[in-house]
Amino acid sequence: MRGARVVAAEFDEIAPGYDESRGGTERAAGFAGMLAPLLDPARPVLDIGVGTGIVAAELAGLGHTVHGLDLSPGMLARARARLGARVAVADACRLPVRSGSVDQAVSTWLLHAGPDNRAVLAEVARILRPGGRYLVIPAGGTRPTDDIGVLVGELEDRLDPDGSRRDGPEWLAPIAAAHGLVYEGTASERPTSFAVSPRAMAESLTRGLFTGAWAVGGEAMRLVDETRSRLLALPDPEVPRVRKSADVVLTFTRRP
Repeated sequence: MRGARVVAAEFDEIAPGYDESRGGTERAAGFAGMLAPLLDPARPVLDIGVGTGIVAAELAGLGHTVHGLDLSPGMLARARARLGARVAVADACRLPVRSGSVDQAVSTWLLHAGPDNRAVLAEVARILRPGGRYLVIPAGGTRPTDDIGVLVGELEDRLDPDGSRRDGPEWLAPIAAAHGLVYEGTASERPTSFAVSPRAMAESLTRGLFTGAWAVGGEAMRLVDETRSRLLALPDPEVPRVRKSADVVLTFTRRP
């Protein structure tokens, strides 16, 4: 497991182009639309791993008061522009939050991206009041099955053979249960589609698509370069593919 400073530095580096590379405001609004019906607007929301604040800002636009924590000062500089002083630098594995003080918390695309899932879920269990909820939008969702998705999925599996970066319910539920969080199931699911060409995906790998989730160096870099070559060898690499997947919200509740 890499240190927090290393992970923060990697996200600082990709912060300027992060939103654009992950679907921008349109996708963030979709995430907020999935989360909002599951949240009480009368109570504040803690966004753990708030990143650039793009999803939190959309939630705020829907009437929620959102406070955000993130490890990366570079990402938080953008969140601060969106949310003002309601953001702070913090490690999700060591939250600067009083025990039993949070009614509802969310994380979007956090648990695959570098932190120790066990430590994060233990901290969430600590800060939630009994009956409090933690809503997670996993990065995994459902994998696209087009020719790009097959190659990128194979790369993810090769970079993470022990599954430590998995963020699906089959991986998270037993970890959560060990810390007093009950997995209540998938509360929302939103089919999504987007277009990207093999060449654009290859360039995304070069720009750090997996930065933060894995240390992309040495053997890992060889695997990334190999996948880039395979992407560029696909038929019509300049032609965008319509890629289909589904975003979901996983719901965890703190046991009384």
